[in-house]
Amino acid sequence: MEYEIKYKPSYSMLVVNLEPDESVTAEAGAMTYMAPNINVNTRKREKSILGTLGLALFGGQSFFVNDYQAQNSPAEVAFVAAPVGDIDVLEGKPNQGYIIESASYIASAQNVDLD
Repeated sequence: MEYEIKYKPSYSMLVVNLEPDESVTAEAGAMTYMAPNINVNTRKREKSILGTLGLALFGGQSFFVNDYQAQNSPAEVAFVAAPVGDIDVLEGKPNQGYIIESASYIASAQNVDLD
């Protein structure tokens, strides 16, 4: 997976290039455009329904996330922040967690745990 942040510092857009069968997970409503060969799967954000409800009610985040997977050939998908603003990358390390301000999450690799 390769990505680029365009149009910084305001009105930033995250453009992700996926190889076949590669996926990216994103906040519901963050996608601006995608290639026609991308499959979209919507799922609950959390593993437990109570965790998902807590985030949706108290954290200001969506109840759902979308998984975007390239089918059969490379594909491009793009995301923006809401409200409009800058986008930056937070590189995760194994066994290291982050607490992210509500409505700040846009997208991540599919192996990132959103609990």
